[in-house]
Formats: sequence, C-alpha cells, structure tokens
Amino acid sequence: MDKKRILRAAALILLLAAYLALELTKTMIPAPDHAQKLAASRQTQACLESIRDLKAELGLETDKAADINGTGLIGLEYSFITTTIGNLEAKRTSTNPNMAALVVDMFTELGLKSGDKVAVNCSGSFPALNIAVLCAIDVMELEPYLISSFGASTHGANDPALTWLDMEHHLYSQGLIGHKSDLFSIGGMEDVGKEMDPGLRENITRRIRGYGYELFYDEDLIRNIETRYQIYRDQGDLKCFINVGGNDASFGDSNIMVHTDGGILTELSENDNSTGLVQLFLKDSIPVIHLLNMKSLATEYGLPIDPVPLPEPGQGDVYHEVHYQTWIACFGLAGAAALLWLSREKKRCN
Repeated sequence: MDKKRILRAAALILLLAAYLALELTKTMIPAPDHAQKLAASRQTQACLESIRDLKAELGLETDKAADINGTGLIGLEYSFITTTIGNLEAKRTSTNPNMAALVVDMFTELGLKSGDKVAVNCSGSFPALNIAVLCAIDVMELEPYLISSFGASTHGANDPALTWLDMEHHLYSQGLIGHKSDLFSIGGMEDVGKEMDPGLRENITRRIRGYGYELFYDEDLIRNIETRYQIYRDQGDLKCFINVGGNDASFGDSNIMVHTDGGILTELSENDNSTGLVQLFLKDSIPVIHLLNMKSLATEYGLPIDPVPLPEPGQGDVYHEVHYQTWIACFGLAGAAALLWLSREKKRCN
C-alpha cells in the first residue's frame, strides 16, 4: 500500500476513533429550563392526585384493568357522552406527570416568555394532558385564552359523573390551577353533539352554565371554527396555538389530523386548505403545538410509553441535554485534515 492510501486510511481511523471517544465521554446535564419543567410536573402530579381523590370521594369505581396505575384519569370504554374511539395506551401514557415537562420544553423552544398570550383548544379526551398544559402555562406565567369541549373519546373524561368540566372546575376551585376555560362547547360531532340525544345535549348545556361557564354553540361547523378563531385573535398578539386532542374544531372537515405528527407545527405535512383552527393559525404564521399522538411524542422527548408504575416528577430525558467533549471532535477533525493534506497529490513541474 502506498503512502497516500496509508495516510487516508489513518485519517478515517482517526475520525472513527474521535466519534467513539465522543460517544463514550458524553454526559447528561440539566436543561436550562430544568427548574420550570420540574415545577410544572410537580404541580401536575398534585392535580392528578386531587382528581384521583375526588373520584374516590364521589364513590366512582376505577377499572383496574384499564387504569393500571390507579390514576382515576382513565375513563370508561363507552358512555353516552363518548364521542369517538381513543387509544387506551395513549391515554395511559398521557397520565405521566412529566408530560408537563414536555410541554415546557416546547414553550422554551418557541421562545415563549412570561406574559405571552397563547390560544388553547382542549377536549375531554385527554384530561391529564389538559392538566399538564395548564400547569406548564402557570409555571411559564403565560396568558391563555382557553376554549374546551365537554365530550370525550373512549377512556378519556367520558364518565358522566366526572367529566373534564367537573375536573377543571374542581382544580380551579381548589387553587391547583391558575386558569379555567373561558368558553365551553358541547363537543362531539361538529362540536354540538349531533350524535347525542337532544335531551343529553340540554343536560350538558345546563351543567356548563351551572358551573358559571359561558356556552359556545354554533351548529354550522365552519362558522363555528371561524368564530372561535376570531375570538382567539381578538385577544391580542398570540405567540402560539395549543391544540390538545382532536375535536372537530381542530382540523375542521379535513382528515389530515389522522396522519399529522404531534409536537410543534409550522406547516402541515401536505397541502390542506380546509378550515380548521390548526390550518388557520398556520396560515397566519402562528406556530401550533399539537398534542395528540402520545406514543410518538413520548418517544421523541424521552418519556416512556404506557409506563408501570408512573414515573415521579423529574424522571425522563426531557429534563436533560447531552454534553459532548468538543475538544475531542476538534482534535479528530484537525488530525484527519492534516493527514489528508499530507496525502494530497503533488503537482508535477514540467
């Protein structure tokens, strides 16, 4: 083997050695927003424990086969306020209190700061995730305008005796969360419960108003969404839109929600001009935090899927950043560059 090949092989070996050394010496250090993440997760855990205790006080049974961690946040397989089919493992994954740290991480990535205004859209399908968002908002001292819907998918807050309306009202009354919904809708088909019995819709309306909430109702879905959007925009300079779950107002009459990744969205995966809240905010260049596909989100942010038992606040890769010994990379690159320079072709003089 000639000298040039030997030098080039040595350069490659040096690069591989540097890469291996980087991986072996990397360390995990606390993320800059570690304290905020931990505070939000601890607040979330306190809220979840309060809902679990409330459920016991109301004499409501917990299905131990479905709610394997006994959280009290996993609802029924079916009830007359159930709107759609939900994934049980995703619902259980969302009860991890460290989901609040995931939300804080997204707020940090978007550069949100104290006093920033955000628009929030929640349904009853992921009550634990709703709580995580509200706790993250409290810790980050954001100013939300929140619209929630009453209906819930399977294993969400679909127990008629303990709905998201009841949970939120309880937590706010106890001072465990700093904000409550500004408006409440019925939810379900076209956001007005078209699949529900008329008597049930009237009962839901009475319950919403009975807690002192203002009912949001419009039978025309497109007008419903456009009105919601204008209400949000009337609040001022919104820094982002947070969508929890998948009620009909989220994506309107589009089916793109089914294959839209969760997390921070600045554009959709494909061209979609349907009138949904997500599309409207993105059209106006306002970023969206879409919280629905729990399994992929948990994996991306270093949280376990369907954990048993539930992790304590502070557990998960979302709290840390990877730190590398950069001098090793510099040494490896410099050494490899030098070896390649020595192996270069020399020009012949005629």
